Amino acid sequence: MENKEIINLINAYKAVFKNSNGEEVLEDLRKFSLIDEQAGATLTHSECAYRNALQDFYRYIEAIISED
Repeated sequence: MENKEIINLINAYKAVFKNSNGEEVLEDLRKFSLIDEQAGATLTHSECAYRNALQDFYRYIEAIISED
């Protein structure tokens, strides 16, 4: 992907998530991925992998729209 395409993609993500509706959706995704919850020892390998994937997806969006 070229630099211009990356910048366009980042701007698209920000347009979607950097407003009140986007923030509400992002908060819902955060809750859905259980990113702030302890995993515990009862998760199966499959459940753990699924949960990690959801959390990685959330972190991906968060990283793209961050100002850092």
